[in-house]
Amino acid sequence: MIARVRGRVVSVEPRCIVDVNGVGLELAIPDKDREALGPVEGETTFHTHLVVREDSLSLFGFLHREDRDLFLKLISVSGVGPKIGLTALSSYPAARVASAIRGGDSAFLSKIQGIGKKTAERIVIDLAGKMDDFLTGAPEPLQTSSGVRDEVLLALTSLGMSHNSAEGILDRMEWNDTDSAEDVVRRALKYAGGA
Repeated sequence: MIARVRGRVVSVEPRCIVDVNGVGLELAIPDKDREALGPVEGETTFHTHLVVREDSLSLFGFLHREDRDLFLKLISVSGVGPKIGLTALSSYPAARVASAIRGGDSAFLSKIQGIGKKTAERIVIDLAGKMDDFLTGAPEPLQTSSGVRDEVLLALTSLGMSHNSAEGILDRMEWNDTDSAEDVVRRALKYAGGA
């Protein structure tokens, strides 16, 4: 298994390419890590996991070890593959996903693209008692007011907007938690387009 890669990031789109002593390794990385990299000088270290399939080898990389560790726990659950694990960590920080798992918030998990209600419940059942590595205190309080924001962020990122851009637009435009997610998404897209 390849647990760590250190090298010069050559490109981040559409996949991250890291030059390690003249060998270009292709890594699938979370969107938030891609945004954090930007123009990179010098070498970068990724915590990695190699997924071996009958017809392919896929290397997944994370700037933070806790993201890689949570990714490994997620893909250990039946019905959760590497693509879904990467999507979860592209959308939210590891601590937020772990908090939802530990707190039994399957409704939050089912908002992540690719995770349905049954899979979300299975994740909670399988992993709820295994989140101590990610959380030192009590589970993060579940705030109903964040529900619309979470839905809007997921919708905007699934439409191709970066998580940071979507967050920035929601912070700048006027909206409130009583608005429907659909309405906020429409207004956010208009706002992004300058309309």
